[in-house]
Amino acid sequence: MFKRFIALLFSIADKPTDSADQKRQHSFLISIGLFMSMGGFSWGSIALAYGLFLQAAVPFGYMLITTLNFTYLYFSKNFRVAQGVQLFITLLLPFLFQVSLGGFVSSGGQVFWSILAILGAFTFKHHRTLISWFVFYIVLIIISGLIDERVTQLELLEVPEGISTLFFTLNIVTLSCIIFALFYYFVSSEKRYRESLRKNLQRLEDAQVQLIEAEKMSALGGLVAGVAHEVNTPLGISITAASIFKDKLSGLESSIKSNSLTKTDLDDALHDLRDANEILTKNLDRAALLIKNFKKISVDQSSEELRTFELNSYIEEVISTFKSELKHNNVELQLDFQDSMINMNSYPGAIAQIIINLLQNAIIHAFEETQEKKSIRLQTCIDQTHAIFSCQDNGKGIDPQVANKIFEPFVTTKRNKGGTGLGLNITYNLVTQHLGGSIKIAEDSDKGACFIISIPLNIQEHA
Repeated sequence: MFKRFIALLFSIADKPTDSADQKRQHSFLISIGLFMSMGGFSWGSIALAYGLFLQAAVPFGYMLITTLNFTYLYFSKNFRVAQGVQLFITLLLPFLFQVSLGGFVSSGGQVFWSILAILGAFTFKHHRTLISWFVFYIVLIIISGLIDERVTQLELLEVPEGISTLFFTLNIVTLSCIIFALFYYFVSSEKRYRESLRKNLQRLEDAQVQLIEAEKMSALGGLVAGVAHEVNTPLGISITAASIFKDKLSGLESSIKSNSLTKTDLDDALHDLRDANEILTKNLDRAALLIKNFKKISVDQSSEELRTFELNSYIEEVISTFKSELKHNNVELQLDFQDSMINMNSYPGAIAQIIINLLQNAIIHAFEETQEKKSIRLQTCIDQTHAIFSCQDNGKGIDPQVANKIFEPFVTTKRNKGGTGLGLNITYNLVTQHLGGSIKIAEDSDKGACFIISIPLNIQEHA
């Protein structure tokens, strides 16, 4: 029952929308109010025991104002106002109690209790506000020193030297215990908070890995569909060529059996067979190349193998599996590669996924449905130890409101049209974290969007 009451008391300022950090600040300030009230009850009781009714009114007044303030906080949830009121009385009332007891020495330095207001000021998020309360505290201490002699001369109350020493001892011990308890609570809360953050970060990292794997599977699914479509054409032509073989061979067999084969018929048949053979060989080679490229890229994307490869030729292999998607969307792809070879020692699977993500992003977001000429330009070059790869389209460009957060997760302009907002975020993570490079949007692009990627030629040298 007591624990439930304490939990309720520490949550009187909390709102459902408050963060864990805000709730911790609320409970910290309430703790200061409770500790100060306990001290006020003790000092007020001592004052009453000595018949000092006027002096007892100060600590008991603190308890009353604190109770009213916390009641206001419970009903209004206006933490800022309650925070200011609580800190003000925590700072001022110990000073007044000290004066009523006859000065700094007589009271045992009661003004030191005002330091709790400085601790409470840490619940403000602004450093300037904290500094202001600290300066207020220092000024109050200085005033205590300046007026102490005059207060003593007023002889408001004679406190024996032994009692003054007892007051000093009680004040120092009690304040030390309170400060220790508050900081122990605050440090423990911070530790729990950091542990919670660590667990949340771990869950986010696990979710990121799952999203990247899902994106890989999605990219592989697109590759499968693209390769299936591309392979279907040369295989269909090969089947047609094979049927020509079958028809011509059947005609030759019939002519031979009937002894009606002429030199002209044989020459025509051989000519047709040579043409069919050339068509068959060319298209089967085309199908074999597509399957070979798909196999290489799918292995690269499903594994994290570090190997040496040539960037330009590898991009062409990736593009060969993506042509059906470009054709289907009536997009022309222009290649502007550096003449010399760009040899890299890196993760080709990540690069393949980056290329596919950028092409898909351009196809989905860059072009208007009514736009006639749609084109994407891929460009490569070397800049000392890095390979520079850019992807530029001639589409509608990037909305300025989206541009500054385009690489953040779940940012998309196609929320209800199939866009997840994860493609460019995963691309960004692959470039910056996995490949140790950088990605940015070209600011001087005349039309459309241009993504520029810089990747180390040898990732092991930049590890």
